[in-house]
Amino acid sequence: MTSTTNSKKEVIDFLWEWAENQGIWAKLLLRNILSSSGCLSQQERVTIFQYFLQSIKLFSGLPPLAISKPPYSISSKSVKISRLSEVTGVNRLAKDQTIGFSPNLTVIYGENGTGKTGYSRILKALGFSYETSGTIHPNIYNPTKPPKSAKIDFETNGTHQSFTWTGSNRCNDLDTISVFNNHCVAISLSDRQLVVTPIGFELFGLVTDELNALAQLINTEKQKLPVTDWLALFLPGTPQHSAISKLSSKTVVSELTILAGFDDGHNQRLIAKTKELTGLNKALIEATIRELKLKISDIENSLTKIRKAESIINNKTWQEQHKTITDIAVLQKQSQRGLSEIVSSFSIEQYSSAQFLSFITAADAYLKLLAKSNYPAESDVCIYCQQNLDTPAKELLANYRVLLNDTTQQQINQLSASRNHFKAQMTYVDGAIKLAQASWGYDDEGTIKQPQELIEYNNTLSSLKKAVTDDNIPNGDLPLKYSTLLTAFEEKKQALAKELNSRESDLANIATKERQITIEINELKDRKILTDHLTNITTTIENLKKIDILNKNQNAFNTRSISIKTTEAREELVRQNFNAIFKTELAAFRKSHLNIDLNFATDRGNSKVQQRVKSHLLTEILSEGEQKAIALSEFLTELQLDNSKSTVIFDDPVNSLDHHLIDDYSRRAIALSKDRQVIIFTHSILLFNSLFYFRDKPQYKGIDLTFYNSRNEHEETGIISNAEEVNSVKSYIGKINILLSSAKSRPEAEMAEDGYGYLRSAIELCVENEILNNTVRRYQKNVALTQFIKINGQLLDSNKEQLNELFERCCGYIKGHSNPMEIHNEPTLQELKTDFETFKKLRTIFS
Repeated sequence: MTSTTNSKKEVIDFLWEWAENQGIWAKLLLRNILSSSGCLSQQERVTIFQYFLQSIKLFSGLPPLAISKPPYSISSKSVKISRLSEVTGVNRLAKDQTIGFSPNLTVIYGENGTGKTGYSRILKALGFSYETSGTIHPNIYNPTKPPKSAKIDFETNGTHQSFTWTGSNRCNDLDTISVFNNHCVAISLSDRQLVVTPIGFELFGLVTDELNALAQLINTEKQKLPVTDWLALFLPGTPQHSAISKLSSKTVVSELTILAGFDDGHNQRLIAKTKELTGLNKALIEATIRELKLKISDIENSLTKIRKAESIINNKTWQEQHKTITDIAVLQKQSQRGLSEIVSSFSIEQYSSAQFLSFITAADAYLKLLAKSNYPAESDVCIYCQQNLDTPAKELLANYRVLLNDTTQQQINQLSASRNHFKAQMTYVDGAIKLAQASWGYDDEGTIKQPQELIEYNNTLSSLKKAVTDDNIPNGDLPLKYSTLLTAFEEKKQALAKELNSRESDLANIATKERQITIEINELKDRKILTDHLTNITTTIENLKKIDILNKNQNAFNTRSISIKTTEAREELVRQNFNAIFKTELAAFRKSHLNIDLNFATDRGNSKVQQRVKSHLLTEILSEGEQKAIALSEFLTELQLDNSKSTVIFDDPVNSLDHHLIDDYSRRAIALSKDRQVIIFTHSILLFNSLFYFRDKPQYKGIDLTFYNSRNEHEETGIISNAEEVNSVKSYIGKINILLSSAKSRPEAEMAEDGYGYLRSAIELCVENEILNNTVRRYQKNVALTQFIKINGQLLDSNKEQLNELFERCCGYIKGHSNPMEIHNEPTLQELKTDFETFKKLRTIFS
């Protein structure tokens, strides 16, 4: 809502104080806003921003300005809606309907679902309301879904205009319409912005919006100042890299210049150092070191094998094995000679064979098993044939036993075990050692050369291993000199280790040298890069300085300062007027006893109001009716703060109000319509009759009130007709006639139930208005005793039973009927038609 509320003190005074504190650009901003009475063009903003930049020395060339406090005149606007027509695509509203609005007050009455809210939604979409949400849908049952459209004829300051609404477009003049509906109550009683803006206070909002737009220009200006990241061009560790890494608005260009400068002398030095670095063959040295380490490892492996062999076969073990073999041979000969002597006189064959030896050994073991240690005794027989033994046989057997129990064989076995153990150890001796690395170089065929000492070692060791296997170990020292091979390998190992140490020292030195040369090369390269880009880097430094200045002055467009001024103006210009008017409006609704604490605040230049009852939210303390009365009081208060005279729309404003408050609202709405056009949409018959009642009161003489009825026909809603008395016998008779004459678009019982509902209301009104001559009227005050004497008691007595019977039947048929004592079958349209005719005949009796 565009607002033009009169104030005792000019808002411009507060705004000018703010502008003087900010500077010339703020004065220019305020002057342009007052000139345009709205948002500035982008070019105007750019000019203001340039003056701002010039004030912080980031722009030059603008002429100096001398701006004094600009004058500010109050504008006033009166908007009245003349006609709403040509509605399509809105809910189920019928086409070709026209609502002509009274210049004062228009009431559109309709039951729920009759389309009045659809018309209200159109007007709400054009104006301003606490409730900003809500989508207007087309007829969802119509597959064609025509586009939204409506024509609004209106007058602005007496000038006729037309506007075609298409669902989303707006009209500046119609923006000033104010809408209050049932949803506004909760929003109104919350912490919110004022619906209207007192005279000049919209300027605070405009200044705030422009400050936000100028703040965006600062960001745009920063984007025009590119800050290139130069660090990636430079090599880490150089003086140039260090300097660029610290690049900022405080960087001194002359210090960078010292690190730049690249002439032919620098270039020649760069070439020489690059060549010198290339000559350092680090890779070759590293490869040599790897090769030397492999050779040393190879020799160490061979030395391990040689020392293993030396621990197994040496002079001592060699001579021990020679003695073992000799001792075994001697013992074996002794054993063979004893047996020969025993059997020589007995013609025993093959006595030297192993089988014979096994035979006599088994016999001796058998005798030991029989515990015959003295066998053969005098009386013993042969253990095999049980025959008597003669004296020679006994002597032979006794000699066998003596021979078999000799220790010579045990000694032979022990020596044989020792010999076999030595043979087993010899299997671990490697007699074919071969070097895998060319520690002694390569032969003529390019094969790794094996040293002569190793070749002789392998050959000798192979012969020794064969001698051990064959038990052919000669007497004397071991024919193998380990020391010769070990000395040769140790000397080679030491030579290789010395060379390795030398190469590793070379590598360490070359790394140091390489680092020194690389550092010098990198510095020369970065010097050249800095020389090539110094101009652009200097531009980056200048941009950083400008960005730093912009950041330091960013708060120039902060809205806090204008909010402070808004608060000052609000305190002085709004609070007192609002409180005074609000108390008057509360009195009109007889709610003066409610102590409502009003607190005002500022949000980004806009005035906010908070309401509390002893620190509690109103919605937590008050009844729904009280909440509605306070919300209406606040709404009416804000309308009076606004100097414009635009249309005010109320959509179902009296929900939750009792009949006393409904009358209070009616009086207030009629009084308001003297100053500005009022349009009321309602389904409350109490409100309709209350307005209708007060229309004829002397104090409201000369105020034009127009009443409409919105009803349904078939599938369409919003059928508009004149409704001077919606709640009349005639209106309900008309509804019944329409219902009976319409096609059966829905179930017959459902249509008949609606018809009986209309008939019941017609009977009630007939009794009230025609039979009792309006002695007592529903929804209205007083008893008309002058009408009481006109009642025809005789006619009433003779027809009341039939009339009551007809009324009770209606109660039994209608939806949610109040007569549960009697249950009928579903009504038919024929029954409705018959009872309707009966009612019309009874009515003629009393007319």
